[in-house]
Amino acid sequence: STGIGSLPAISGANLTSLTAGNLTGTLPAINGSALTGVGGAWNKISTNTISSAVNTVEWTGIDDTYKIYAVVGNNMQLDGDGGVGFRIGTSSGYVDSAYRFTGFASTVDNTNISGIGNVSSNRWSLSGTHYNFGGAGHENANFVAYFFNLRGTTGFKVFQAHTSFTDTADNQIHTFLTGRLYEASPTAKDRIQFGNIGGGANMDTGDFTLYGVEQ
Repeated sequence: STGIGSLPAISGANLTSLTAGNLTGTLPAINGSALTGVGGAWNKISTNTISSAVNTVEWTGIDDTYKIYAVVGNNMQLDGDGGVGFRIGTSSGYVDSAYRFTGFASTVDNTNISGIGNVSSNRWSLSGTHYNFGGAGHENANFVAYFFNLRGTTGFKVFQAHTSFTDTADNQIHTFLTGRLYEASPTAKDRIQFGNIGGGANMDTGDFTLYGVEQ
């Protein structure tokens, strides 16, 4: 009609002091599908659950989807005294030497901190070089382990782990370890193995989950 101008555009920014009583209807469901560029998510890939005694478990077919992978272990028990650790490899086999690691261990029965170091091992150790566990139902281990640059062809494959376990003397042990695989000519790795590598003890319980970690 003559004399009537255009109405201004309506924006939620112009709504102030709106009381709950004036809201009617149903809001749409909200999910995370529209969120992009949000880093730091842990994406579950697969879980190995021990149902019968085995010396090792493994994850194969690891690809370039993630630059960082992580393994979480819950309530792992060995049927005999020993230590546990990780090694990595390809379809041609697992690397069985040149794992270097350092860190520390502490125990509840004293306040000493024990240094851990190895310049040429057959695995990255979780229990260190000073403590063993296993052989009794209460001697279990729980851990979180990270694998950096696993698929890289430059730089080193780097490992980091935080572990808590009960040793043969019924003491709770804490270890924090980091290390790398020494390779003169680095190659991409597509598998991870965990267990009493090189030993005779078997795991008779435990859940182990592989995650891809976004950045």
